[in-house]
Amino acid sequence: MLDGLFRPRGVGVIGASSNPYSIGHIVLKNLVDYGYKGPIFPINPKGGHVRSFKAYKSILEVPDVVDLVNISVAAKFIPDIIEECGQKGVKFAIVHSAGFKEVGEEGLARERKMVEIAHRHGMRIYGPNCQGIQNSDPEVSVYANFTFVPMKPGNISIIAQGGGMGELLKLHLHKVGLGHRLYCSYGNECDLTMPEILEYYGQDEGTRVIMMQTESFKNPAVFLEVASKITPHKPILAMKCGRSAEGSVAVSSHTGSLIDQNAMTQAMYKQAGILEFTDSDEMVKAAIAFSTQSPPPGNRIGLVTNTGGPGIQAVDTAIASGLELATWSDQGRERLKSELYAEASTGNPVDVVATAGADHYFAAMDTLLHEEETDMVMVFFVTAPFVDLDAIAERIEEAAASSAKPVVVVIETIAKWGGLLDRIRAAGVPVYEFPEDGVRALAAMHRYATLRARKTEAPPELEVNRAEAAKLLAGYSGRDGYLSQIDAFALLELYGISVPKRARIREMEDLVAGAAEVGFPCVLKVDSADVVHKSDEGGVILGIADEHELAAAFGDLQKKFARVDAEYFLQRQLPAAKELILGALDAPGLGKLVMFGLGGIFVEIMKDVSFAVAPLSKPEAQEMMREIQGFSLLSGSRGEASVDLDALESLLLRVSRLVADHPSIAEMDLNPVFATADGATAVDVRIRVR
Repeated sequence: MLDGLFRPRGVGVIGASSNPYSIGHIVLKNLVDYGYKGPIFPINPKGGHVRSFKAYKSILEVPDVVDLVNISVAAKFIPDIIEECGQKGVKFAIVHSAGFKEVGEEGLARERKMVEIAHRHGMRIYGPNCQGIQNSDPEVSVYANFTFVPMKPGNISIIAQGGGMGELLKLHLHKVGLGHRLYCSYGNECDLTMPEILEYYGQDEGTRVIMMQTESFKNPAVFLEVASKITPHKPILAMKCGRSAEGSVAVSSHTGSLIDQNAMTQAMYKQAGILEFTDSDEMVKAAIAFSTQSPPPGNRIGLVTNTGGPGIQAVDTAIASGLELATWSDQGRERLKSELYAEASTGNPVDVVATAGADHYFAAMDTLLHEEETDMVMVFFVTAPFVDLDAIAERIEEAAASSAKPVVVVIETIAKWGGLLDRIRAAGVPVYEFPEDGVRALAAMHRYATLRARKTEAPPELEVNRAEAAKLLAGYSGRDGYLSQIDAFALLELYGISVPKRARIREMEDLVAGAAEVGFPCVLKVDSADVVHKSDEGGVILGIADEHELAAAFGDLQKKFARVDAEYFLQRQLPAAKELILGALDAPGLGKLVMFGLGGIFVEIMKDVSFAVAPLSKPEAQEMMREIQGFSLLSGSRGEASVDLDALESLLLRVSRLVADHPSIAEMDLNPVFATADGATAVDVRIRVR
């Protein structure tokens, strides 16, 4: 439990100072100003007093229980200070100071020593190089942090690796009058880990929604396990900074070039049911909606407006965000006609017109909220001097309170009537300034509802030959390179993956027997560890129709690759089909990521691919297929027949099981896979082991 960190019985401030610009002074000031309920103990080697508090020369002099210390002194002194804290019985130490692993080997050694000392005493280190924590629960009210955004009770908890991003999220909640529940920016994560803190947030009854910002994952598998337990009960809204592939290890396959840190994060978030954002403003606005509203039962939105243009903008954003426009029942349409002005539009959006009064807004909202085909409502309201604005606000609040369906309001006004925003927000209804923001917040709630409701099950048991596969791979033990093509195809067959007929060719004498086994038309390929990209290097000859052409092709390849250690193999040439790519790649700390997408020029140019963590369940395999933009090309469009989706599902399951079962597989490409109406066959394969 982390109560000693977030609900400490006493707090020591090591490095407390009367200098108003010192971190120790600011931490002490924040603890006092926000009414921390426990005792506070400034620690300063000079003793004396700091802000009218008696200052102790050492934590060992403090006469009372201290669960938590904030440390802001030079890094070189901290190991000795941690030793004293351990002797005192301190449970958690927030180390604000820098000068640890971020500065090199000397700092890393200091960091390890600090953690070793702490663990010897049963103490945990938070940070170093971090801001600290906050808990706005009125029973605790601890602001053990050196930042500036005011703290007041709320139900949104924030966990941020970067202090600047954490402060940004807090600040923009504050600007709309909201507080936050728990807050932390955890820095180097040398001991106490982000998943431990996230788990605590998940168990906190006062936390309704969690916002998370990360830059890296120390233990992705543990994070995935923890987050997956939280999201069925409360939403996690997450953003990862540094999503580009820059700096990643060079890879030689299509899969390797397409899977980067961002792909791993996306796959983790998807499996855990986390809502991913790439825009901090959008994430904050979604959190505001989650803080007071329940997720909608579906994706059908009803819109109410008193002017046309913003309503049209809301419609465009709704459709682009995956929502649908709700339709009204005959009874609902009749009520709108009877209770609104004759000039009002009763479609969707419902335009109550600029002169609409309080009763008109209520009638429109109440009608839509009680329509079975409406799942959520957004109200757009341009203030005007010729209507009773306070009365309209009152009736908007009344209508929103009458239904469990989510409602957001967009108000366009000036400072003169700014109190309307505060009033409606105080009633628990989110208020935004742009129609796009209101719609996207509702769309985010729908995305969460969809993730929470999706079918989950364990990966299926498959009939595969693990023992023979392990034996084949054992032949490559100690190597870092590629399987031969013959072995790679054999490995796929051991996992029930369909591959073309093939035959190994070493000498000219092998051609006749090989052709008899494979048949014509066939393909001749070079098979060499020195030739990774066979097609690019001229190592593939297609459309061989008879033995004469085969002999000529073999002679050509022998000449071309005379200087490399090469064998060759024949492969049955399959009729043209829809080309796909499947792949897998190591995801350090997580396992393997699987990739699926359209092959050929689509993977080269459009990069239309999806990712998931291996091994896959059946619902996850189905979701991967449907995530790509080109899925309609597979499922049948414009009169074309659908490919065998069951075969593709089986292929995904088997590839994911293969790479999950055998950690030595570092990288795999099945490119292309030929998909037809009656099957899916891996035409080419590249497997690298490590």
